[in-house]
Amino acid sequence: MNSTDATATAIQQNRNRLEILVSVFDLSLEDVSRVIGLSRSLLSRVLHGHDGINPEPVYAKLEKHLPEIIAKRGRAFFQVEAMPLETVGELKKAS
Repeated sequence: MNSTDATATAIQQNRNRLEILVSVFDLSLEDVSRVIGLSRSLLSRVLHGHDGINPEPVYAKLEKHLPEIIAKRGRAFFQVEAMPLETVGELKKAS
């Protein structure tokens, strides 16, 4: 694979990751754009692979702010059953 193919593959993988991030954590592009400090329209153009945009700085901001982005999630990632408060306290002590 030459460097052009490798770059195209990396860009596509990053687009896929962004799409999964938004989907899994029930985020809007507006939510994500606010966290990373870029416009929603720019984020959308990167996500949809529009020409004339260098996506690397966008992906760098996404990586840098990933914990903050996940904190904005609209739903929990893990599905857990409710448990007694005492059990939560025990788990907290054990960690």
